[in-house]
Amino acid sequence: MKAKLIIIAIAFLSLTSFVSNNTMAVTGVYKGVVEYDYVFHINETDRSMTFQYLSDEALEAFDLDSEEFVGSKFKVTYEVLQEMSEDTEGNEVEIEIYTITALELID
Repeated sequence: MKAKLIIIAIAFLSLTSFVSNNTMAVTGVYKGVVEYDYVFHINETDRSMTFQYLSDEALEAFDLDSEEFVGSKFKVTYEVLQEMSEDTEGNEVEIEIYTITALELID
């Protein structure tokens, strides 16, 4: 019985080691909500990044749904998850979902 528990524990630990941490951070100016997405202009690349979701912790710290923080500079910590979806023709495609996990206001 103990041998089975040890084998199960080792199998579980080995599987969890393959999970990668996709957390990244950028600095950008908040542009507002566009079609339910949170948009930031990233100065380093001179491009905009769109985030589909905002964690509860980040939402409690900063209400990005209001106009109050438009034009403010933030350090945005986010994670990227891949999901399978269907395109308009019924084909399966992999899409990336960007979720803000933390926000830090920069003066």
